[in-house]
Amino acid sequence: MGNQGLVMKQIPMHIGNSEINEFLANNQVEETVDIYQQQLEDLQSIHYTNNAQEAWVYYPWHKKLLHCVDADALFALRTNRNKLLITEEEQQQLRSAVIGVAGMSVGSGIAIGAVYSGISDTIKVADRDTLDTSNLNRLRESLLAVGKDKVALAAQHIYEINPFANVLTFEQGVTMDTLDDFFDNPKLSVVVDEIDDFKMKVQLRLMAKNRKVPLLMFTSLGDNILVDVERYDIDPNLQIFNGLLGDVPSDVLANPDIGPDDIRRYSVQLVGQQYIPTRALESLTKMGTELVGRPQLYSTIAIDGGLAAYTIRQIVLANEPISGRYFVSFSDLVQIQNDGLEVTPERQEILKRLGGQ
Repeated sequence: MGNQGLVMKQIPMHIGNSEINEFLANNQVEETVDIYQQQLEDLQSIHYTNNAQEAWVYYPWHKKLLHCVDADALFALRTNRNKLLITEEEQQQLRSAVIGVAGMSVGSGIAIGAVYSGISDTIKVADRDTLDTSNLNRLRESLLAVGKDKVALAAQHIYEINPFANVLTFEQGVTMDTLDDFFDNPKLSVVVDEIDDFKMKVQLRLMAKNRKVPLLMFTSLGDNILVDVERYDIDPNLQIFNGLLGDVPSDVLANPDIGPDDIRRYSVQLVGQQYIPTRALESLTKMGTELVGRPQLYSTIAIDGGLAAYTIRQIVLANEPISGRYFVSFSDLVQIQNDGLEVTPERQEILKRLGGQ
């Protein structure tokens, strides 16, 4: 179940006007942040016609109390600068979409980017890992957050953008026991796969196909991004992974114990060797010895968040893009000739070691 492990200190508390004095008397509040009057002035400047109500929100992890406007008024302010790039009707459609993001490394930026964009008042986030110091080359966290649950950190960021959000957290990640709840209650509009577990990648797609839910995956490959779009919502006969992997998915599910060699081989098969720079290929041979995980760069992770928000918006509003694999090369964008994909003897030797040839 979502939120089953998230303790109360990680969920904001909403306090009514009549209860605020009692709350202040009985709770340790280190700071009160009052933006209510400023927000009322901002609402007046944009000719907001509804009667904005007061709201009090307590953030236990900061011990801070926020005085602000209600959920609808706050949404109007947060999304005002989206107009007219996004119409009011479209913004409401995006607000009502339910997004599920599995994997809170790349996925954290994607989930938070969606919320900044006014997408998904109800959002599901899943991950079983805690933040490591090595994650700080690409995640916008601090050393003070090392050791904390990634899913709790993502939820806190979302609540600090939108304290009225319904954040459903899966602190054990997406498992066979939680798959149904992740896709249903409420049903997802879009699911984003950013997990490392190969078997669960297959299971996510089988469930998305069964539930007719579009699936996105953003893979950072050095200075490149691979975007996989699988539109099970409009093509019930679509093969998982867009049919690009042949028998690999069934091989993954049939493999009882996926070891380091399997991980390296599946990584190349899943992405396609033609998209992986030589340095990224070589890094696979050093995982578990010199590297704690697959290298990723902040430059591509940052773009993932914006690209995901754009793609989700297109799916929810325009029923595009179509299923397929899309390759974004930074070197092509700024016309740098060396993209790391040149076929060299060194590259061929690495591929042989990885079982890619």
